[in-house]
Amino acid sequence: MISLLLILVPLLSGIAAFFFKKENAAKGWALLSSFATVTVSLLGLTLLNKTELLQFRCNWLPGLGSSFSIRLDGMGQLLCLLTAISFPLIFIATWNRSYKNAHNFFALMLLSQAGLMGVFLAMDALLFYFFWELALIPVYFLSSIWGAERRIAATFKFFIYTFVGSLLMLIGLIYLQSLTPDRSFDIRSFYALAIDGKTQHWIFWLMFVAFAIKIPVFPFHSWQPDAYEQSPTAVTMVLSGIMVKMGLFAVIRWLLPVLPYASFAYGEKMISMWVIVGMIYASLLAWRQDDMKRLILLTLV
Repeated sequence: MISLLLILVPLLSGIAAFFFKKENAAKGWALLSSFATVTVSLLGLTLLNKTELLQFRCNWLPGLGSSFSIRLDGMGQLLCLLTAISFPLIFIATWNRSYKNAHNFFALMLLSQAGLMGVFLAMDALLFYFFWELALIPVYFLSSIWGAERRIAATFKFFIYTFVGSLLMLIGLIYLQSLTPDRSFDIRSFYALAIDGKTQHWIFWLMFVAFAIKIPVFPFHSWQPDAYEQSPTAVTMVLSGIMVKMGLFAVIRWLLPVLPYASFAYGEKMISMWVIVGMIYASLLAWRQDDMKRLILLTLV
C-alpha cells in the first residue's frame, strides 16, 4: 500500500492542482503535497520487514500479459526517497518565482513526480514504460510553455531524442515479452529468460539507446545543454537531480539482468570508453562556460 500511495499522492494532487486558480494557493498545495509524499516515503523506510505493505498488484491489461505490479524494494526505495525529498526543496528554492497560469505549472510538476515514482516502483515492463512516459510528457509542456526564449527549439530537440528512444525501448520490451513462456511483461518472467547471445546484441541496443539518452551518455547527450538552459529553473532541477537517474536505474533493473551477455560485451569496452570520452569532453567545455545552467550540466556529465 505504501508503494501505491507514493504514486497516488502526487498524481491526485497534480490533478487537483489544475483547479487552483490563485498562484499562492497552487504553490501552497504543491508544497503540502510534496511534504505528504516525503512522509509516505519515510514511512516506507520503517516497514522494510513488512513486504505486504510495500507492494501492490492488481489486474491492469491482462489481455496483453501486463499487470499493475509495483514494489518498494531496496534500490527503488533510495530513488523514491530522493524524488520525494527533492520536490519540496525545489518548490521552496523557487518559491519567489512567478509563473503565468501557475496552477498548470505546479500540476504538471506533480504529475511528473508521480511518473518518476512509478518508474522506480514498476515490476511490470509495460507499466514501467507507461510511467517512463508519464514522467517525461509533463516536462515537454513545462519547458515549452514556461521556458526561456529558445524554449521551442530546445524542447523539440528533447522530444525527438526521447521519442525515438522510447519507441526503440517499447519495441525491445514487446519482443522480450514475446519470448516469455507465459507471454507476460512481469519482471520475473523477463529475469527467467535465457536468450542466445546473437539475439541479445540487437535487443540490447534497442533498449540501451533509450536509457543512454536519459543518462545521458556521449554521443546521445546533445539534447541536454539546450534543455537545461532553456527550461525553467525548477524543471532544470528535476532534470538534473532526478531524471538523469532514470536511465541508469533502468540499465541496472531492466538491462543487466535480462541481457547479461550483451551488457558485458559492450559495457566493458565500448560504452566505458564513451563514458570516459564524455567526462573529458565535458570537463574541457566547463572551463569556457559562463552560463550557470550549462556549467551545472557539464559538471554532472
